[in-house]
Order: sequence, then C-alpha cells, then structure tokens
Amino acid sequence: MKRYWIVTGSITYALRGRDILRRAGFKASVERLTAQLGYVGCGYTIVLSGDIRQAEAVLKDAGVKILKIQEAD
Repeated sequence: MKRYWIVTGSITYALRGRDILRRAGFKASVERLTAQLGYVGCGYTIVLSGDIRQAEAVLKDAGVKILKIQEAD
C-alpha cells in the first residue's frame, strides 16, 4: 500500500486531520517533517496509508488546510 505525506498549515490541522482520517477508516499518523520535504508550514505532516484522493476529499470537506501532498519513498 502506498504511503503519502500530507503537509498542513499547522500542528492543529495535522492532529485534527489525523483524527478525521482515522475515524474515516484510514491508517494515519503525525510525524515531524523531514529535510527532503523542505520546510513548509508548521513542520509536521500527516502520514497516510491508503487512497490519497479519497483522503484528500475527506480532509477538504472537514476544512483541513492542505499545503502539499507527496508520495513517501
């Protein structure tokens, strides 16, 4: 299963997004951003395993601000 990094605008959005995704049945966690993603936003990212398009729609519907999405290595 592919993994993705979802960069949010704040730690609050990251934690809220993680909880929303978990309730929707996704495997999600919050991690500190790594240097390879560059510094964007608060320095934390949601790590997601699953369908990124569906997860993105869930987050946008919940009002979670997404700055960047990138497939994990």
